[in-house]
Amino acid sequence: MKKILFGLTILSAFAAAGAQAESTIGARGNINFVGSINADSCTVRSPGASSSGANMLVDMGPVSAKTLGTEAQPATSAGGITSIAKNIDMQVECASGTKVALKLAPTNTSGKGIAVTGGAQNVQIMLVNNDAPLDFTSGTATLEAPYADGAINIPLTAYYTRKAGAELADVVGGQANATVAYELSYE
Repeated sequence: MKKILFGLTILSAFAAAGAQAESTIGARGNINFVGSINADSCTVRSPGASSSGANMLVDMGPVSAKTLGTEAQPATSAGGITSIAKNIDMQVECASGTKVALKLAPTNTSGKGIAVTGGAQNVQIMLVNNDAPLDFTSGTATLEAPYADGAINIPLTAYYTRKAGAELADVVGGQANATVAYELSYE
């Protein structure tokens, strides 16, 4: 019996010593918050584009020359094949009662379309809004957006097309990159 009591006493002593052990401090660091406050009445998002701040990236992917439409019909190729489209739908959230206009300005134009750089030749990008190709002949295109309960959707679709007057045989493959600046104005 003495052996059992002695054993329990020693076991209790070890348990008490373990319960009073200091906790170990692990990783330490800081949580930093960054950002800014501005007077903009609207914010822009696009489910069809990856975005970083106000910038969007539309990955057009590899596209066969045989699927390229024209300025007048970006969605249909010469062979009747449906062209590959990239939806950019710009979702604009605004304060109640805000009227919005979207101005698009390509870095370079090509006929009615957006000029590409990177090696591809006789190719351009056409933006389409509600089945109507945008015309960048003047250097810019402006869309008035309908207001709908604080949320506005500006549907845009991008297509690679042949330049005006270019035939399929004139198309040379290669990188086909372009940039279009956008600007929202509100009332």
